[in-house]
Amino acid sequence: MKKSFFSLIIGLFLSLQLKAQAYELGLMGGGGNYIGDIGRETYFYPNKLGGGILFKKTINPWYSFRMNLHYFQLNANDLEANSIGRRLRRLYAEAQIYNFSIGFEYNFIPRNAFLPHQSIHKLTPYLFAGLGIGTYNSTLYRINTNNSLTGGYKYDGTNLNIPILTGLKYRLSRHFIISMEAGAYYFFTDNLDATGLYFRNMDLPGSTITPTTNLNSNDWYTFSSIGLIYTFGDLGCYFNM
Repeated sequence: MKKSFFSLIIGLFLSLQLKAQAYELGLMGGGGNYIGDIGRETYFYPNKLGGGILFKKTINPWYSFRMNLHYFQLNANDLEANSIGRRLRRLYAEAQIYNFSIGFEYNFIPRNAFLPHQSIHKLTPYLFAGLGIGTYNSTLYRINTNNSLTGGYKYDGTNLNIPILTGLKYRLSRHFIISMEAGAYYFFTDNLDATGLYFRNMDLPGSTITPTTNLNSNDWYTFSSIGLIYTFGDLGCYFNM
């Protein structure tokens, strides 16, 4: 499954033709947090590092086609939750997530506002939305009274998600841009933390864990990052649209 996942990404990159357009290639790094059935219920609490790459192709002064690939580690601990029920349940989940997304980035200030000699226009807010596909491997544990972990229920999956990001970017020079953004990735699965299928089996004879989770609510995570972007291609076209 992972081989097909990365083959799809490579194929999309190779299908792009570098004609009279401006392009951006960047690195991003930051942190994020998972929101689901285990651990904290805080929406933005970046506590795990992640990073990735992005590629953008200018379409017009307002829009760019954008692709993202990033890596994120998920760690969720019931002992850190505000909910008494979660703390008493004592579950712990961890996962590694690779997510690829495509979509469109909208500039609230059009691209031609990036003219180098007009420094007041070097800063612009933007919004990105699209469709993503993420592959992940998750492990669910039970926390013992001595804080050791037992169990190790594993789940591997690949699911679609919807990314929505908002940010600011600042042009440092003709070729370089720095960006700061934050957003959410909503997954069409309840198994990022491996709880979806696990708790559906809790009605089996001999079960000792109460299924204190919402089986009708999917998992998602937020991610905030800083990026350094390099602009190339037909820069004359880029600056004078």
